[in-house]
Amino acid sequence: MDRRSTSTRRRWLAACGGASVGITGLSGCTGSNDSDDENGTTESSGNGETADENGTGSVQTASSGGSWPMARFSASNGMATDEWSGPDGPLEEGWTVEIDDGAVSGPVVGHGFVYVADETSTLHAIDLESGDLEWSYEAELPSDTPPNPQWEPTTPAVTDDAVYFLTETFYALDPDRGEVLWTVELNSLSSGDIRVYDGIVYVHSGGKLYAIDIDEKATIWEKDTSSTQDIAIGDNGILYASQEANNGYDYEIIAADIETSEILWTYSPSENVSSGNELLVRDGTVYTHELDTVLAIDGETGEGESIVVYNEDDDESVVAGRAPTIANGIIYSAGVFDQPAVLTRELATSKEPSTWNSDMLASGPTGRRIFVSEDTLYVWRGYGYVELNAVDPETGEQRWSFDVRAHQDMARGMIQGYAVLEDSVIYCIAGNYSVIGALETV
Repeated sequence: MDRRSTSTRRRWLAACGGASVGITGLSGCTGSNDSDDENGTTESSGNGETADENGTGSVQTASSGGSWPMARFSASNGMATDEWSGPDGPLEEGWTVEIDDGAVSGPVVGHGFVYVADETSTLHAIDLESGDLEWSYEAELPSDTPPNPQWEPTTPAVTDDAVYFLTETFYALDPDRGEVLWTVELNSLSSGDIRVYDGIVYVHSGGKLYAIDIDEKATIWEKDTSSTQDIAIGDNGILYASQEANNGYDYEIIAADIETSEILWTYSPSENVSSGNELLVRDGTVYTHELDTVLAIDGETGEGESIVVYNEDDDESVVAGRAPTIANGIIYSAGVFDQPAVLTRELATSKEPSTWNSDMLASGPTGRRIFVSEDTLYVWRGYGYVELNAVDPETGEQRWSFDVRAHQDMARGMIQGYAVLEDSVIYCIAGNYSVIGALETV
């Protein structure tokens, strides 16, 4: 199968506010709103073993504010760090890039590039500072692929040595030039997830889980699974996966030995529950939201316990399918559209922190996972989740906000993913066209 790395600078037009043809790069055009906050490069590690003292208590690829190595930030889906704060607000658009070719994945960042996949099975590398397209790799799909396959592109992953990209084939590409280093055929064009830990890449795609050895450039094992929704790696050497069950009316979480794929345990709720899609692993415990509760599952035994119960007074519901974020001893949960945008409970006591005021931030809906840096909480809210809010993680006070759709000529739009760096926020939004953008300090 012939695959190629194509220079696409000729496909990109340097413009600001002009009409786009194909893919267009726009630089330094628009502004932000709201008040100031008081916030504040190295590359990502190839082994993914560095612990984050504040965020996950578990595995994550090393970063010090210049990289965002994989979806949900870390192999454990930690979405928290105490290594940096993020850019000072208010923010403005540093650059934007438009893509007319359908949906895009979330971004990852490393080697001075932003990497984003689109639904045409193309991976783009965008210069982090300028917004210029450096290279694109377009995968050639099998001849029997439908002309408009309805699948969402998988967020790539990046390490010191490679950027990993998924279509019906798993690719390891040179992160600087986009040249193919090696491939593994998976033979399934499907949305999925990529996590990297200890020299192994874990992938779910097309109803299967895969473990791919980076040094051997080959699959160690593959395992059939039913409708996998999310994967996460614990520092106890266990791969966790959530998957739909009972035709989508239920879910279950499995734990597998990362060396052998042996199933160690399976957690199933006592009643039919369709939530619980996203996972967080922290200090050997698996967390998810099961309806309006925070469920904690012992990572070794599979025994589950509801440690927080929201909505006891019909006024605190969490977004189905999102995992909580835990930082500074506090559980942060995403709220629904007519209730608090962020719900909090102390991890040790299950009580709301005495300093937190949920009324200081406008109501939800809240989308994507909440990210907590050294001293700032980042949350996307509103219809389409297009408004980024920077919040004090102790009090809930809003420091600044930025509505990305207000700066795009979009009939609609929804945030697909984001990355918080030391001095910028990278986002991807998909609507009647797609945009990758960088928000920077004014």
